[in-house]
Amino acid sequence: MLPLIYPLLSGAAGVTAIIGTPPRAFRHGSAPQNVVAPYVTWSAPGGFAENTLEGADADVWRVQVDCWSDIDTQVETLALAVRTALEPAGNLIAYIADEQDPVTKRYRISFSFDFINAR
Repeated sequence: MLPLIYPLLSGAAGVTAIIGTPPRAFRHGSAPQNVVAPYVTWSAPGGFAENTLEGADADVWRVQVDCWSDIDTQVETLALAVRTALEPAGNLIAYIADEQDPVTKRYRISFSFDFINAR
C-alpha cells in the first residue's frame, strides 16, 4: 500500500555508500535518538485514491524525504544519490528545504515525491 522507500534506498549503491548497510533510513519522519549522521528520514504526509470509470484504480502518495548530514557537501552528495534512487519509481515534485537545523547544526536537504501504487 505505502510506497516502498526503504527497499529503493537499500538497493541503491550510491545511497548505501553514504548511509551504510543496512542503510540508516527511517520512516515516520524521524530518526532514533543519537543516530549517527548521515542518514535519511521520510514520511507520507498525504495522498489520495485515484479512481476511474475504467477501474484502473491506484493510490497516489506524497512522500517527503529528508537527507541529513553533519557536513554540508556530504548532504548534497546524499541528496543526489537519494534522488537518483527514487526517481525511477516516483515523480520528484518539489524541493522543500536546504538548511541547517538550528539545534543539531545538521544540514538537511528535503524533497517531495509522488508515488503511484496500483491497487
